[in-house]
Amino acid sequence: MTSAARCQQFDMKAIIACDSFLSLRNVRNGDLGLRIQDLHVWVDPHQVSGSRKACPAGVEIGTLIDFDVYKDPALSGLFNSTYLARKAYYDGWTLWNELRGRTYRESALHQMASMSMAALRFSKGWLRGAQGKAQTGRRECAEALRVHPQAKEYRLLFEDRTPEFVAGFSPEGYREMLLIEAANSVGIPTAVMIRSRDNLAAKIPHLPEAQMYFVWSEATRDLLTEMYPEIDPDRTVVTGSPQFDRHLNPAYRLDREAFFSLVGLDPDRPLVVYTMATPGLIDHEIEIVQHLADATHSGKLARRAQLLVRGHPRMFGSDIELLHQEYPEARAYPRGGRAAHKSPEHEAEVVRLILEDEPVHLATLAYQDVQVNVCGTMTIDSAILDKPTVNVYYDLVKGIPSQLSTRRFYERSDVKQMMAYGASRLARDPEECIRLINQYLDDPSLDADGRKRAREQDCGPLDGQAGERIAGNLRSLSC
Repeated sequence: MTSAARCQQFDMKAIIACDSFLSLRNVRNGDLGLRIQDLHVWVDPHQVSGSRKACPAGVEIGTLIDFDVYKDPALSGLFNSTYLARKAYYDGWTLWNELRGRTYRESALHQMASMSMAALRFSKGWLRGAQGKAQTGRRECAEALRVHPQAKEYRLLFEDRTPEFVAGFSPEGYREMLLIEAANSVGIPTAVMIRSRDNLAAKIPHLPEAQMYFVWSEATRDLLTEMYPEIDPDRTVVTGSPQFDRHLNPAYRLDREAFFSLVGLDPDRPLVVYTMATPGLIDHEIEIVQHLADATHSGKLARRAQLLVRGHPRMFGSDIELLHQEYPEARAYPRGGRAAHKSPEHEAEVVRLILEDEPVHLATLAYQDVQVNVCGTMTIDSAILDKPTVNVYYDLVKGIPSQLSTRRFYERSDVKQMMAYGASRLARDPEECIRLINQYLDDPSLDADGRKRAREQDCGPLDGQAGERIAGNLRSLSC
């Protein structure tokens, strides 16, 4: 049965913003172009050409207005102070580690001064949060966006498109907040999707007002309510995630022979997959994965297991190196491109490459025996298919300052919650990493209960119908 035959289509005009390189995948996987008759998806203007090449069925790709609140002197102070009030008061430990992490390039003397300044900023933020400035500041930020000159450009576009609602699928994007608040200014119903708990914990500078908020799960709803107590819980809807709608359906993944042929490994041997972090977060991560590749080549993995190093989607098509040296039993995928990371050439194609990679991504999840990463969300993806995970909690390069250590990520509130499920095990040094991988290779049932908790508590419904629920709730906005 085709997607078109399965989908109930609603006769309505809509705009969905996808200001993140990963958001268009939610539109595609949720079949929203087939569920909403007249759907326009507006994307990052730097990524529009690749988005159009990989345009999902039933969707017309448009362009968001280029906007960065932190490059606007009239707005940056207000937004920064409001963000600090929110984060310091409601998620203080995550914010403190974020502020502390910005001081590593200083000399010892300057670092002390920077740390003192960070402590002062944190204290001021906490005090403002205690005084309710997170809530009043959020309203002021919303009003500032609604009267911004560039919001007028959106209002003119609304007159032309006459959308029945406007939704944002990546509220961490600066361009998207302007769009949503512009829609609010003229009374167009709005909705916002919270793509994961880590976006709430570390990425959203301003959460726009909306009539409806979509979250993956009750756990995400709880975090949203905790961090934004002014939002009525009745406006928060648990939908599951469209990005998971295809995870459990074999029809969307490469078959085993095709997958192993593509990555250059043996389909008859177990597979360990290391998934890289977002580029720039762990500059020394290649040393960690090279050590694992060398260990694999030396036969240190149980059952003659192989290693696949998977680049982060943000790397696809770029010249970032994944391994210094590959081996017959340790490969990197995808192959490096020619475009410099984040260059105009790279930005133009990255969304296309991500969407085209989906059958490989789903096959990687299905055929891996053990997942390895630095507290990545692939821990959750792997739990969906009941695949064990080892989380890296060590550095291999000597002299790494604590602000750049892999350990710093484990202080974030969202990561602490992920670790609390017991879905993975923490490797505190390279030898322990190998030992834990081998334990899972020998007994993949270890920590199955924790993976079940992660699936049930973090992901929400995994029935492949998140897109249908989102479309139905969006339809209710326009009624």
